[in-house]
Formats: sequence, structure tokens, C-alpha cells
Amino acid sequence: MGKVLTFPQKMIAPLTVRNGAKHRISVEVRDAVRPRRTRWAVQFEVQEAAGFAAVNGFTDAAVAAGYRHRFDVGSTRAVRRFVAETSDLVATGRIAVWIDGVRVQPQVKRQA
Repeated sequence: MGKVLTFPQKMIAPLTVRNGAKHRISVEVRDAVRPRRTRWAVQFEVQEAAGFAAVNGFTDAAVAAGYRHRFDVGSTRAVRRFVAETSDLVATGRIAVWIDGVRVQPQVKRQA
């Protein structure tokens, strides 16, 4: 079946991810103001989740061209940690993240 990932910060909606060892993550940098700084922050988290080899091809030029970076992660725990660490960037719209083809959505803030 699937496993529901809930994150420590309440800015990301719960996400159902399949059980298993291999997960595919895609990241697209959408920050128009400081794309280099955002890419650098995401690159660090990619290295933490999947290792140094996972950042091959994730360059400033690729981000400027609208490249969606894809890499494999070996465990659900690493996926959870990656999304928890990048949740601020997802919530502000600076990056878009897909896990196994499902987009990570920020929580909609309700206003009275």
C-alpha cells in the first residue's frame, strides 16, 4: 500500500508515498529573484538525501533554462527529511517538488 508522510512543519500537506526503497524526486527552481541562491540551498539538501553524485547536471545554467532536476533516493526516511528541509522553499513557491510523480503541495492558508 502507501505510507502517508506527515512533516514536522505544518506548511506542507500530507502526502501518500508508496512503500519501497527507491523513490524518484524531481525539483524545479522557480525563484525569479535569486535562482542561484535557491539552487545552492536545494543542492545541499539533494546531497544530504541522495549523495554527491545526485547533483550532477544541477547547475545555474540548467536552472536558468527551466531544467527539472531528477534524482533517486534510497529510503522513505531520506524523502521525508528532504521535503521537511525544503518545505519553506516549497511553501513560498521558490521551488516545485515531485515525489514519484506526485507534486508536493503547500498547505492553503485559510483567511477569515
